[in-house]
Formats: sequence, structure tokens, C-alpha cells
Amino acid sequence: MEQKTVKITTCMRGLHKWIQAHPRKNLRGFFTIVGRDMTHNEVKRMVAYAVEKGYETEVDIPSEELAKLIDNESDIN
Repeated sequence: MEQKTVKITTCMRGLHKWIQAHPRKNLRGFFTIVGRDMTHNEVKRMVAYAVEKGYETEVDIPSEELAKLIDNESDIN
């Protein structure tokens, strides 16, 4: 049986609304970068930035912008 890979993306506007509705929820681990879980504050910053810039999903954010946003100079790809 052939195994298929499914790619799931997250709507940044929807996640932003969810974060506002649930301010006490810990967002650590919602996304990973360079093999590590993003922190709560990094996720909040990324989502707010994505919404502000008009990005629909996390894959729309250029890796260079994401690296600057979370102060990570490592190669993200």
C-alpha cells in the first residue's frame, strides 16, 4: 500500500482570532523551526506579523523574514 503525504497549513487570521479568544493558552510547540519548538512569544509574534503583512498561512512567510522576526540567524530551510 502506497503511503501518501498530506500537507496541512494553518490560517493565520483564524489562529490570530483564536489566540485573542484564548489568551491563557500556551502556544509553545504550535510550530517548529530548525528542529525546535517555537516559544509562546515567538508564535504570537509570527502570527501577528503574518496577519499584519497579509500572509494567509505559515508557508507564505518567507524564511528570511521569519528568521529576522524570531532573531534566529540559522538557515530555516
